[in-house]
Amino acid sequence: MHYYTKHIKDYKTDTAHLTLLEHGVYNSLIDLYILSENPLEPNLQKLCRLIHAKTDDETKAVEDILAEFFIESDDGYRQKKCDQELIRIFGKSESARKSAKHRWSSERNANVMQTHSERNANAMLPNTHNPIPNNPVPNKDFEKFYEAYPKKTSKKLALKAWIKLKPDINVVLKSLIMHKKSDQWTKDKGKYIPHPSSWLNAERWNDEIETKEESDIYNNMK
Repeated sequence: MHYYTKHIKDYKTDTAHLTLLEHGVYNSLIDLYILSENPLEPNLQKLCRLIHAKTDDETKAVEDILAEFFIESDDGYRQKKCDQELIRIFGKSESARKSAKHRWSSERNANVMQTHSERNANAMLPNTHNPIPNNPVPNKDFEKFYEAYPKKTSKKLALKAWIKLKPDINVVLKSLIMHKKSDQWTKDKGKYIPHPSSWLNAERWNDEIETKEESDIYNNMK
């Protein structure tokens, strides 16, 4: 994803105390989050390398911004605003919004300071709460999906999403074939392939995918 909305007034209200360097770091982290469609890399050294933070001051700024505006989770640093923006763009379905509400209503995040990201995201959340079972039962169709999915991570979360959404396995597998050939999934050794749970929650099997071969054909015709 190469575009997202920014509420400038809310941003300025919540970041007025940041230095110019910290503003640059914060915006670079948000750009990376949206572009990769994934939580931020949990390894600080790798994350700094991804946004070209090289000096001691830049590394310290990354640490400070992560501590203030992001939540450390099992699959990386998350931010509610970024998750909600991705859902707004890719998964406007009720099920996707419920999934986001469930994740961010957990006790772990209950006492997090309400930043501009939370205020903007709350307006998009439904008023109902439909938690996912803690111990979902095995699902044969899901196993076929997970075996075919190129990024093997957060399997439990992906299974919960599968049980909640109940997608057609044939449609999903057909879509995966096209996604695997897409520019986004093939570049940089698959760095931008989303987590399987994120892909499912956003119902990305409904996307219209342009494969690399189709893109090359189009470019050659110019």
